[in-house]
Amino acid sequence: MPSWPRAAHLSFVVAGKGILNMITIASSLVSNCVKRPRAAVLGLFLALLFLPGIPAAHAASPAGPAPIPGSPLDAHNHGVPYDTGVHQIARLFALIAYVLMVATLLLGAILRMRYFERQVNRATVYGAHMTIGLSALIFGALHGLTFLYQPIWHIGTVRLLVPFLGPVQRFPVGCGVLGTELAIAVGCSVWLQRRLGYQRWLRFHQFAYLSFALVWLHVFLVHPEPRHLNLVAVGVALGAGVCLLAFLIRVLPSRSRLRQRAFRTGGGQA
Repeated sequence: MPSWPRAAHLSFVVAGKGILNMITIASSLVSNCVKRPRAAVLGLFLALLFLPGIPAAHAASPAGPAPIPGSPLDAHNHGVPYDTGVHQIARLFALIAYVLMVATLLLGAILRMRYFERQVNRATVYGAHMTIGLSALIFGALHGLTFLYQPIWHIGTVRLLVPFLGPVQRFPVGCGVLGTELAIAVGCSVWLQRRLGYQRWLRFHQFAYLSFALVWLHVFLVHPEPRHLNLVAVGVALGAGVCLLAFLIRVLPSRSRLRQRAFRTGGGQA
């Protein structure tokens, strides 16, 4: 056989094996997601956290000369007044709310870990969890209220309460509104704990992680600052990593729970 037909034959064989391997890997991933729904939820959470950075990186490239929607340059181009003081206050409230939200989720994870039962006072951690969570909701609400006084955003009372209605950066702003409202609903569910029952309330309380994911999307997409290497970007990334760790602690079963399940299964079979 000549050299070039042999090379073509080998290339077709290698390509065919590669396609078969990809199909096998994809089918195994699908079967694992069906057998392990928690892994599927974890993968969805990771995709929600990190995939938006792909289009955002292209949007932040210098090829786009258009100003950032809602920025001072955008207001200048539209002939709309822009209050720099309101912008600084909104930015400060946003950073404080983000830090407090991360601390709230971290303390909530500590409350669920048996390792810290003897290390910390549970009542103290619970009180800090409630206080910091309430403070995060207050600063998040104040952050949204400041945009009522920034005309370039065209945000009124209705658009501040109903997500995805604003004309400026509809998706990022809508994620922030929806995430804040979901966090408020999770916080207010404490007063319904007895009526709902502890297990139902705990399942609803876990929507706090979805709330943080929406808030993270809002922070990451609404302004290019978290997408560049700076102190704010490092803080946002560290906060996301801490909340991801807390989410993994909640989703993945501990060794004690695995032992209890094994004991129950063994006892039932016996």
